[in-house]
Amino acid sequence: MPFTSEVKDELARLKAPRRCCRMAELSALLRLEGSLHILGPHRVSLHTESENAAVARKMFALLKELFSLTPELRVERAPRLKGHNCYCLFLGESPQVVQVLNELSLLDDAMRPVMEVPTRLTRRQCCSASYLRGAFLGGGYVSRPESPAHLEINVRHPEMAEGLARLAERHGLDMHVARRKDLYSVYVKSRGEQADLLALMGAHRAVLRMQSDAVLREMRAGVNRRVNSETANLERAVDAAQRQLRDIRRIEETIGLEGLTPALREVAVIRLEHPEASMQELGAFMQPPLSKSAVHHRLLRIRRIAASL
Repeated sequence: MPFTSEVKDELARLKAPRRCCRMAELSALLRLEGSLHILGPHRVSLHTESENAAVARKMFALLKELFSLTPELRVERAPRLKGHNCYCLFLGESPQVVQVLNELSLLDDAMRPVMEVPTRLTRRQCCSASYLRGAFLGGGYVSRPESPAHLEINVRHPEMAEGLARLAERHGLDMHVARRKDLYSVYVKSRGEQADLLALMGAHRAVLRMQSDAVLREMRAGVNRRVNSETANLERAVDAAQRQLRDIRRIEETIGLEGLTPALREVAVIRLEHPEASMQELGAFMQPPLSKSAVHHRLLRIRRIAASL
């Protein structure tokens, strides 16, 4: 299941404890998922479409719980969804539907659609968080935890986009607005703000998954860094040992190892006998044992002698 669907399933199962918060959430959901059909004076019907069954159930339950409305529910195959199910709710025209749409700030008193985020429903911090949750359920997308961070909510009107950004700002979150063809995208790009926004909306399980994935990624990166470092060190040690062997053989073929001082001759012989040994191991073979630094200095002197031949 896509991560966005997992997050929406989690959020759709949340029930805000206050009626005011449920009103705010339903208002945002219907604003993003719904279409109003104004048929005449005080004659309006509402039609919603969702590809997520949990989101459709949420709208159905909230309409029934808050307003005792039971919308008609249909499941259709949608070509735009590549044959997947589309869950449709329909409320026919009635005075009660007009009243509900007015209470949800989807229609004003003059029967005109409201494009802005309704101040009346989002004054409280808890209600503004619920409104953001409803907006995400209706038009949100979030990238997988292993992908670059991206969370967005797509809306049809710039007033709505700017209003969502202002709601997020009230909670200390910096959401940006961008126009994309015929939609407006309200988005965050940083991993931290993505997690903070999900937590604000109530998707705590999704946040835990993101944090767990981040820990695993860091552990893998740490292991890779150590492996790469050790591999590089080993390659440098092998290259140095091969260079030292070439220097010693050059001396052996020209002036002979007898031409070296006893101290240099000893380290040259031990290097020939132990071509794969580290500096520390070479020092342990010496009599008496030498430090790694002392072995290194003797081999440098051998290198200078070989270079002069």
